[in-house]
Amino acid sequence: MTHFLKVGILAATLGLGLSFAAQADEATDNAATQSRQHLMSGIGGAMGTLGCYMKGECALPDPVVANLAKGVAYAASAAPGAFEIATPDATLKTTAKADIWSDWDKFAPRFAVLEENALKLAAVAGDKAAMGPLLGEVGKSCKGCHDDFRSK
Repeated sequence: MTHFLKVGILAATLGLGLSFAAQADEATDNAATQSRQHLMSGIGGAMGTLGCYMKGECALPDPVVANLAKGVAYAASAAPGAFEIATPDATLKTTAKADIWSDWDKFAPRFAVLEENALKLAAVAGDKAAMGPLLGEVGKSCKGCHDDFRSK
């Protein structure tokens, strides 16, 4: 499962990099938008699975829990590059606000905080008492960014 998450995130990141080689247009902007959406969906999926684990609704081996958190950290490290170039010609539906690019200095650094907290979470995988507060911090990172830079 973790392998597929990493491969998917890597493929999305590589696809995004290749898409910017061409001149910006609707197709290119749509591809970049879709790559960002896949990257963020990977974070959401990992967070949902970690929540399931913390609630006791699903059992996961400690290495899988650690790899889910590491997947969030990896996606957070890739996200600024994925969002760096605005995609004004995209016609895909997106919840990303234009504030991402107009307030880049407020947006981009949030991913470093998310990455740091996700790595701390990975380090305590399996210790639910230690994981709880850290998962809360990861969740706050997600929510804070969504509140400011994602339309509802």
